[in-house]
Amino acid sequence: MEKKKKVLIVGGGAAGLIAAVRLSAATEGVMVAERGARCGRKLAATGNGQGNVTNSFISPEHYRCGEADFPSHALSRYDYAEAEAFYRGIGIYLTKEEGKRYPLSLQASAVSDALRLKVEFSGAELVTDCNIVRAEKSAGVFSVYAADGRAFHAEKLLFAFGGKAGAQFGTDGTAYALAKGFSHTVTPLYPSLVQLKTETERIRGLKGIRMSARVKARGRYDAESEGDVIFTDYGVSGSAVFAVSGAVAAGGELEIEFLPEIKKEELYAILREKSDLPYGGILDGIVHKQLGRILERKVKGDLRALVSSLKSFRLKVVGAIGFDTAQVTAGGVCTAEVDARTMESKLIKGLYFAGEALDVDGDCGGYNLHWAFASASIAADSILKELFK
Repeated sequence: MEKKKKVLIVGGGAAGLIAAVRLSAATEGVMVAERGARCGRKLAATGNGQGNVTNSFISPEHYRCGEADFPSHALSRYDYAEAEAFYRGIGIYLTKEEGKRYPLSLQASAVSDALRLKVEFSGAELVTDCNIVRAEKSAGVFSVYAADGRAFHAEKLLFAFGGKAGAQFGTDGTAYALAKGFSHTVTPLYPSLVQLKTETERIRGLKGIRMSARVKARGRYDAESEGDVIFTDYGVSGSAVFAVSGAVAAGGELEIEFLPEIKKEELYAILREKSDLPYGGILDGIVHKQLGRILERKVKGDLRALVSSLKSFRLKVVGAIGFDTAQVTAGGVCTAEVDARTMESKLIKGLYFAGEALDVDGDCGGYNLHWAFASASIAADSILKELFK
């Protein structure tokens, strides 16, 4: 039997590497088992490759979870200031503007490299091309088994195997079977931060048009965001759509408000004044010309109806493009079965969870990577406390 590890982490993504940094700084015998050929591949692609690792406005209202209060303890203990200090400790300095925070180099790969190098320097073992397919606990020892027959054993086991979004990074959802093997419940999975498919009749002729808008979504829950909306031949994309996509990935309705900075009556007055001109379209110079032409044809000169169309452009959502293009997984290991203060399983002593594996998903803007940081840090704290009590 191979020498027993103190801690075995399944998953070498953001949460797994962050936990390994914290654990290996305090103890020997830490191992990370990563399915892919390299740790941190998905992290290296985050923020369009620029590395949006956190946000200066971290708070629970930016997250969704089966239990609304579950993320609160981890987020309060490991807030933005803690994240900034952690990254500085591995040589990554963050940008200073409010909101989204990136490494100064604007290279996500610099973050994944720094985490991996720190783990290796601290003496932890990184095992890649190691697809863990089964795990069990017997006589107080966890044993995990790889698809190629290798077996590893440890006192503590941390599942940081990610979700189902981005199969090209090795996160195809199959690892949830490991949690189910310990009788944990996995809630339904939905793609989030993803392009949406909608009814196409109302958007015919709008492909490629980008507009700033406020978007309200009604589906599994209600959500609202402001940013870009980009029309496609199958539906809508853009930052505002990404932000609310988790609510309607399984279907629902979008209400798009163009020109959100202008109130209805002010807009009506503008259109009344514009309608007196003997040339051009009423919406020319106000919204994209093609969008304006389509909306004007539908209302046939009724300015009130035109204002309503601009302020409440409704689209039925029929689904999402899918997990392959999604940035985040909504759903996951049921948080009712996990202790929010320790990230330890309530079912199996010594088993912990972190990151996207859990049924916690955040808004677009660094919130999901911050959850990886906060949950991994809480789990590492709890494991160390148990090891040295």
